[in-house]
Amino acid sequence: MEEQIPPSQPPQQMTLEGQITPEQLAQLKARAREIAVQQAIAQQQQVPQQPPQLVYLRRNLTVAEVLLIILLSCGIVTGVQWTWNIVTNLLPRVEIKVR
Repeated sequence: MEEQIPPSQPPQQMTLEGQITPEQLAQLKARAREIAVQQAIAQQQQVPQQPPQLVYLRRNLTVAEVLLIILLSCGIVTGVQWTWNIVTNLLPRVEIKVR
């Protein structure tokens, strides 16, 4: 506690009254306006360059989804077998007659 930091003193501000002419003030305002426009344009150009952040959530399948997958897979297998059976029985019976 003995080694306390002395309170900092604020920097002395220079009084600008009487030192700036109206022409200089107009130039400062114009320059500030140009800088603000340039910064706004730079910010607008930076926004599209950032890729959108995609969030992927992994979740478990519901009972209905599992049942649907099982029914679809069984239906596809049965349909392929049924189609194969019809094609193999029908094609040998087809006769081509030449006139």
